[in-house]
Amino acid sequence: MSLRKHITVAGEEKSMLDKLKQLLQRELLNDEDTGDAVHLSVRLAAAALMVEVIASDYHFKDEERDMLLAIFQKRFSLDTTAAESLLAEAEKAHKSATDYFAFTSEINRRYSQKKKIELIHILWQLANADHEVHQIEQHVIRRISNLLHVEHSDYCLLYTSDAADDLL
Repeated sequence: MSLRKHITVAGEEKSMLDKLKQLLQRELLNDEDTGDAVHLSVRLAAAALMVEVIASDYHFKDEERDMLLAIFQKRFSLDTTAAESLLAEAEKAHKSATDYFAFTSEINRRYSQKKKIELIHILWQLANADHEVHQIEQHVIRRISNLLHVEHSDYCLLYTSDAADDLL
């Protein structure tokens, strides 16, 4: 006895699973979207997480913004205009997000473990851009670190190395 149920649609027999896939694809993608548009770019995902950390204390300070733009320019090889544009996209993605999953899942798919650790290091630098790491910033970075499967020992090492850098 087969566990797969089949239905006939327009004279063609399809499994229930195939029909469900079709329905989900049709409902999740509007006319303007393509399958590629559903996935965030890894650059935008990383940028949105950076904005998430900066915005977590509800104070988006000039030194944080300046550091973020400098990071975009250096890490992503962007000019000033492109960095500003990425910041605007990242802020929009941050405001419309209900959780970190869309961002962290894309990073998990595309980044090596080393690059994930580098991203956490950048998040700590951004949190400390105003020379004050708030508890909520720590919490956000910890959650992101967990979702990126960064070891707790690496998380702690990055936190203490940034704190030590600030004291020098």
